[in-house]
Amino acid sequence: MAKKWLLIILVLALGGGGYYFYKAKATTAATPTYAVVGTVSKGEVSSGIVTTGTIAAAQKLSLDVYKQSRRIVAVNVKNAGHVAAGTILYSFDKSGAYVDVQASQVAIAQAQLDLATAQANYTDPNTTLRTLQNNLVTYHTDIVDAEKSLEQAKRDFYNANLSVESGNSLTKDKHRPTLSGVYNGTAVGSYRIKVYGSLADSGYSYNVTGLESGTQSVLNVATPVGTQGLKIIFPSDIRSGDEWVVSVPNTAASEYIKNKETYDTAVRTLNEKITSANVSIANTETDIKKQSQTDATPYRDLGVTKAEATLAANRQQLSQHFDVVKEQDIIAPFAGTVEGIENVVVGASPTGATNDSISLGTLISDQFLVNFSLNAVDVAKVAVGQRVIVKVTSFPSAQPIEAAITQISSLPESSGVAQYAVQALITQSSSSPLTLREGLLADVEVVDRNVADAVRIPVSALSYENGKPTVQVIGDLSADQKTTLDKMGVIKSVSGSFPSYAVPVEVGIVGAFYAEIKSGLKEGDHIIVSKTDNAASVVQQNGFGPGARRATTGASATARSSSTSGGAASAAN
Repeated sequence: MAKKWLLIILVLALGGGGYYFYKAKATTAATPTYAVVGTVSKGEVSSGIVTTGTIAAAQKLSLDVYKQSRRIVAVNVKNAGHVAAGTILYSFDKSGAYVDVQASQVAIAQAQLDLATAQANYTDPNTTLRTLQNNLVTYHTDIVDAEKSLEQAKRDFYNANLSVESGNSLTKDKHRPTLSGVYNGTAVGSYRIKVYGSLADSGYSYNVTGLESGTQSVLNVATPVGTQGLKIIFPSDIRSGDEWVVSVPNTAASEYIKNKETYDTAVRTLNEKITSANVSIANTETDIKKQSQTDATPYRDLGVTKAEATLAANRQQLSQHFDVVKEQDIIAPFAGTVEGIENVVVGASPTGATNDSISLGTLISDQFLVNFSLNAVDVAKVAVGQRVIVKVTSFPSAQPIEAAITQISSLPESSGVAQYAVQALITQSSSSPLTLREGLLADVEVVDRNVADAVRIPVSALSYENGKPTVQVIGDLSADQKTTLDKMGVIKSVSGSFPSYAVPVEVGIVGAFYAEIKSGLKEGDHIIVSKTDNAASVVQQNGFGPGARRATTGASATARSSSTSGGAASAAN
């Protein structure tokens, strides 16, 4: 009887233990597991020295160094605003600086007069020098007159035989409008005038395009065609839709060729006259210098020298005043974004004191660097110009970006274990969606070897069984798994197992982000990149979420997002 009860107790104990084990297993299996799915793709695989670094702006400029203790008259930038190189960011009041410029200009005029007087006294009674000086004035006058004649010849050519021509079939047989005035512009081209019905007293208005643009009401008097002097009077039979053309110069005129030849001849003749006068001026100035040097009177020579020195000093002072005017405009020396602007408004005046509440901000360049350190062994393997691949850890789904080493420190960063600072300039296209900021962390690979157009997978997809590399290839999926894969690039399993099978592969180069597959997989195969039981980390890791995968669906989208060389878009490296 005792044996019977012992057997019953043993059975109950085994049954209870089995039930507990079943419940524990069921509870564990109830937590879903996610597998990130990637697609075997082709691209570059690189390997080299792997480390971490930080992103920094290539250039940073505190704009407060240009701050003036003057009233601000223009603000052309705002916080986080992007500016191009050469943009005027701020302007300060220039009125005081302009007063100094005008004073210097007056001083120069007086110095020139004093120099002319000294030169006249210097040469008296040297009639040869007086004659040369008079000739010099004449040559300068000839140049001014010739330049005026050039302008007049151009104006005459542009206005020769100007007329209004039909601009469409509606005006082909109509009376032409009357053109008056003189064209004072410098551009050549055509005015196209189109009449349309309007609320004007005449019932019509006209639109001008071409050399200028504008709109006017049709009146019974001459009205402007643009702003360069031409006017037009329309006939009484105008209608909406009428179009007319005024060409400057009038190439349709029968006299155009003759007018053009006359103008070209005039230009050629006047330019020759100007050239000849410039040559004569140079020769005359040389002769004047020689004549001045032959006068042995020390007093006269001293007077001219003093006047010339005064003139030179005044010209130098004028140049300095112009520099002061320019300094009232703060100009961006390079393209970038301005941050840290405080209390900058038109009308405010910086005090220049340490407690000045006005801050003009800092200009941060569009170009960025990645800074990292290498030990004494690794730093000996790299060189300026060497290629670097950068993966910004804050953007795990973004493509890696290219950089090139620009600076390698010759001194260690500390007295402990020797670490040498290295700087690489990042190359990022304007179409890149990645927004770089100071202080972002990055994974860095200094490229030593690379293979182009290789079959590749993210490094995290590799696993090893008995020391041999394998990859989990996706098999048949359930309907729910296909849906999850299409939406998020992952598949979910409650049991912890996935419809995949291990495939042995032959591995070539293994880099920081990708591994080269020489055999065992083919382009387009779907593979498991990583596994996790944290759904939030899956979404964050792969950049998924509402609308993130609308442009592409399925596991192939993950592969397409990692097509840039050297990156691991879908892998958590």
